[in-house]
Amino acid sequence: MEEETKTPETNQAENVQEQQAEQAAKTYTEQEYNAIVEQLNTANATIQSYKDMDIDGIKASVEDYKTKWEQAENDRKAFEHKTQVGGFVKSLGLKDDIYEKYVTDMIIAKELKFDGDKLIGGDDVVNQFKEKYPDAFKSAQPVPEFSVNTSGKSGVRDDDAFVRSVMGLK
Repeated sequence: MEEETKTPETNQAENVQEQQAEQAAKTYTEQEYNAIVEQLNTANATIQSYKDMDIDGIKASVEDYKTKWEQAENDRKAFEHKTQVGGFVKSLGLKDDIYEKYVTDMIIAKELKFDGDKLIGGDDVVNQFKEKYPDAFKSAQPVPEFSVNTSGKSGVRDDDAFVRSVMGLK
């Protein structure tokens, strides 16, 4: 008689068959049966919800969201750049807001970019502007303080009192 040699795969297959036979022979209580039916109904409902999904609608929604996100990101970058340009222009010491807006618009129109805190090409724009409008910049010398009274004391002038004294009014 030849001995049969059983491989681990053969043993495992026999164990699975035995377990399936035991489960088939097992009887369930009504409560266990109802629980299994409930699980089956839940699984079927979940499967049906996946079948009912509007995949094309979801894809369109994703594309719409992606477009809106990209637009918001571009707007944020443009705002950040304009803020940096505004800070650069403020540091130039221009006399008024009109000059600041003009220089800001020139820089933005030329699409100059920042490398860290340095505006690449900004010096060229500022030098051209200085040549064209040399009086646009504030003087480096402090504004002299005027005295209202003539007794030799200096102080901050009072506009009404100054005007009255110039006009000879009391």
